[in-house]
Amino acid sequence: MIGSQDRSLIVRAARKASRLLASLTPSTGSPRIALVGNCQAQALVPMLKAMVPSADILGAVSVASFPRNTYANYARLIDTADIVLSHTIHDQYPVEWLRTSNLKVLCGDRLHLIPNLYFLGYTPDMVYLHADGSRHVVQGPMTDYHLASVIYAYQQGRSPDRAAALFSDDAFFQQNYAGAAEQSLIELTRREAHLDIRMVDYVAEHYKHRRLFHTLNHPTAHLLSVLADRILTHLGIAHYDMREVIQEDPLSDIVKAPHPAVHRMLGLTFDNPPVDRSYSLKSNLTPDLHSLRYYTSVELVEAYYAVYQRHREVIMAYQTQISA
Repeated sequence: MIGSQDRSLIVRAARKASRLLASLTPSTGSPRIALVGNCQAQALVPMLKAMVPSADILGAVSVASFPRNTYANYARLIDTADIVLSHTIHDQYPVEWLRTSNLKVLCGDRLHLIPNLYFLGYTPDMVYLHADGSRHVVQGPMTDYHLASVIYAYQQGRSPDRAAALFSDDAFFQQNYAGAAEQSLIELTRREAHLDIRMVDYVAEHYKHRRLFHTLNHPTAHLLSVLADRILTHLGIAHYDMREVIQEDPLSDIVKAPHPAVHRMLGLTFDNPPVDRSYSLKSNLTPDLHSLRYYTSVELVEAYYAVYQRHREVIMAYQTQISA
């Protein structure tokens, strides 16, 4: 844990920030905004800049950049911000100053907690593989994302063709994932219960008719723009409405289309592409983060199978919770 330095800095930093803010010229109309959180927080940076050109969007502190995200490295960003937007960060996170409980001390009323968007309905079989205390042990074409249906088929010794056929098996998905969308909305409701800004109502109303997520936790640019609009409205900051503007889609490197069986099960009305987008595999069967490609269902399964053959022991031990 990064404890001793950050612990000693938190209280001093809160006092310093208070003195610093008192000495700065008020920034009415041009607020300084910093963000803290995962890739969604980072994706909001350019979106907020576009929606409020007069604002100074200072940047984001990424929870994924451990152990570089120390307070010493980000003090100026956090201390000079008029507004700090943060995901809820639990008390077990290893960088102590970024925990929400400590950010409240450091930032006071400058801190505003924002939703961490999540929806498993489109991809109910999407999972992380946790082994040896990490989810990065096995990375496939979709990096840390895996499909339990593909793992199940591999464990059963099915060919790639037969594994891909599961994606269109209505009975298979009804039996194993019929309640996934509803459970996701319940979980998002739970996550947002303590927040002033909420998104579960929008997801529940629109997910059947408009694609809102590329993966379970990568929202589309449209959904991010709705979130940004709600954040700025809550803060009382005038802004451009970009919810229907065609724009960069920052979290779209990996795009997993709903399986045909899921599309039918949920009654989705938006077009469903016949291919998925993700990373090519290098010769050592790790994802090439500089090379995107499209996969048919069979090609995607074949890529996962090649990776799983190299990590067979881990894959065979994984509990998919799937019943045939």
